[in-house]
Amino acid sequence: MRTLSRRQFTRLAAAAPLLSRGADLDGPMPTRLLGKTGFRASIVGLGAGHFTGKTLEQSTVDRTVAEGIEHGLNYIDTARGYGLSEERLGRALKGKRDKVFLVTKTRSATRDAAMKDLTESLRNLQTDYLDCVLIHNISREERFPNFEETLSEKGALGALLEAKKQGMIRHIGCSAHTHMARVLRAFQTGEIALFMPILNFVERHIYDFEAKVLPEARRRNIAIVAMKVLGGANGDAGARLSAQEDYSAALRFAWGVPGVAVVNLGMRSPEELRQALAAAKAYKALSAAESKALTERGKRLAAEWGATRGPVS
Repeated sequence: MRTLSRRQFTRLAAAAPLLSRGADLDGPMPTRLLGKTGFRASIVGLGAGHFTGKTLEQSTVDRTVAEGIEHGLNYIDTARGYGLSEERLGRALKGKRDKVFLVTKTRSATRDAAMKDLTESLRNLQTDYLDCVLIHNISREERFPNFEETLSEKGALGALLEAKKQGMIRHIGCSAHTHMARVLRAFQTGEIALFMPILNFVERHIYDFEAKVLPEARRRNIAIVAMKVLGGANGDAGARLSAQEDYSAALRFAWGVPGVAVVNLGMRSPEELRQALAAAKAYKALSAAESKALTERGKRLAAEWGATRGPVS
């Protein structure tokens, strides 16, 4: 099997985003089935976590959302904890709500608090239903100190089940950075339809959701939405794989993970959106040689990064 040298892989990975920017954005957007939800989602999703800063203009959000929808993007993710994101999305989606699979999240552990979150999210997003609500990063022990209670009728899951019964939400999910046992326990409830883990070619060699959790998600037909694909760090350190050398390779790796339906990317502007759209529409699976080189690079970077998101479990 032919392998690529470090220099060859760097040239290959670096060239890809440049080629992507020249791609035809009016071409078809690849879609994949979003697990048991039955929805066909664009393979790239708009993560609205950056639609929060006070200096961000509403017009920028409006243009980003409208252009994404125009070019086939139909998956949008936000959260109650993302500052002004929900409010800004609500304005941007006016008249377009039925064109997207809209996801938000709750950080609340109790039934009453989670139900309050849902009510506020519906108001902020100017909609009478949400396609999916996630229990937000179930790895956080300080956020969900009694996880069994969180999954009980008295907890967040109880609120989501009641909201689903009332038609406020259509599906229930969860996200996680670490703590695989909690994820698998949530799956055991039979109520999780969508799961969003960190997935990138570096942390594959640290946390490894790919081997420890995703086989069970696939077995249960739970939709898999990849986050932190560019190595977005906890806090404000930024995306560690956003440089030209890694951007295309990181996305291609995530799209190549079995079962992944959507790669959810945080976007700040129409320019970042166009780069993501171009990469999605130009997507080709990694070759065996590219995959081997990327694995080697991922292992080297994993040794440098370490377990910055918390203990490996």
